[in-house]
Amino acid sequence: MPKVTGATHEVGVDQLFFSTTDARGVIRHSNNVFIELSRYRRDELSGAPHNIIRHPEMPGGAFKAMWDTLKTGSPFAAYVRNLAADGSEYDVFAAVTPLSNGGYLSVRTRPVCTDLFDTACTIYRDARAVEDRAIADGANRRAAAEQGLGRIAELLAGAGLSSYEEFQNTALPAEVARREELSDGVPVRPDATGDLRVMLDSVTMIADGLDSWMAGQQQLAELSASLKAAGKGLTRTLEDPRLSPARIAALDRSDTRVKPLADLLDLWSQMQGLVSPLVARLVDTLAQLDSNGARTRSRIALARLHATITSLFTVELIDGAGDPQYSAEAIPDLIESLDDGVAEMERQVRAYSALATQVVAYIGEVSRMMTIPNQLLMLWTGSPASTDPALPAEAAELSAAASGVVESVGQRLAQLDELAARCQAISQDVDVVDGAGDLRAALSAFTAAAGVVAPS
Repeated sequence: MPKVTGATHEVGVDQLFFSTTDARGVIRHSNNVFIELSRYRRDELSGAPHNIIRHPEMPGGAFKAMWDTLKTGSPFAAYVRNLAADGSEYDVFAAVTPLSNGGYLSVRTRPVCTDLFDTACTIYRDARAVEDRAIADGANRRAAAEQGLGRIAELLAGAGLSSYEEFQNTALPAEVARREELSDGVPVRPDATGDLRVMLDSVTMIADGLDSWMAGQQQLAELSASLKAAGKGLTRTLEDPRLSPARIAALDRSDTRVKPLADLLDLWSQMQGLVSPLVARLVDTLAQLDSNGARTRSRIALARLHATITSLFTVELIDGAGDPQYSAEAIPDLIESLDDGVAEMERQVRAYSALATQVVAYIGEVSRMMTIPNQLLMLWTGSPASTDPALPAEAAELSAAASGVVESVGQRLAQLDELAARCQAISQDVDVVDGAGDLRAALSAFTAAAGVVAPS
């Protein structure tokens, strides 16, 4: 391993690079940018273990998280510090995807979301310190990495993230979107001809189609977050401690001024036993909707990243950069990643649509069930007795609480109804069949043209 010099070099916004490995992590292919940034010759990289560029400051727990995720067949994305052949270091945001041959495709970009990158660096430093202490106490590197991964999970939980996947599903779309904002775009090659022309035009169409999908997903993301918040708000309203069964039971029913309120609150409490499970089911489904939306946005962002690297790689082929034979051998892996990405997006978007439909049905059911208990309370809150100054203090407090609950429940249900209708409308506007069909047609054109360029 090269000696760390402390020198750094930055990855340019448009310096996307990739590599493919076999199942053991041995490098098979890469583009020219990887060679430039790693400071290794192509022959030094080809056949070398991918950890040839691992920086010693990186915690083993981060790589354990990566391998644990990849072994499930899911992609993995993370911030990584790499070490070049000359001892200089460079930071990247890496997205790694399993391939059908047991190998992996890794695409790296410059980290451009400073807040997320800084959070990751802070977590890595802490996890690395945990691992160093474990090794000093006699643990082997595998056991130390386990402890480091545990510490990463603790720190993410402290930041309000339930899992590494949640962090990844936040970081990947943010990094891809921000990089595209800063990018000059894929270089134009108007003089390209033949199959390479078809390849570049086709992958550009794929990228444009993914942009349209992502635009719809951003709207759904905002609605999902609002629905989730409204559902939690309804739960808080229904669990208002001021209307607890204990306080209702303590009312003096012998007092004729109090008895009407007590009877209505008894019915309210009984109805709550029926309504609460429905609300809990709704809140759980809203959480699933939010998680599915985040996962869908992450997969679309990954596909956009793969489309971009494929475009840049095609430009390399057009320009005749590098070893044409070696470069062209990587095309099947890039095609596979795009094809799998489209298929996964179809599954995720369909799952989201099904959940959105389920949410609308649950909201309707909750609204119907809430009508009766809410009307019961309104019988009291709309009567002169509710504001009788002669009401005992405890009854007066419960009366005021009932008025607040009636108003809040009405607002929450109206908000949920409006948000659910918008969510369903936007979800239906995302035409999965036609959108995916266009992407697949463009991918087929790319594949057919690439079959002539790539070696058989």
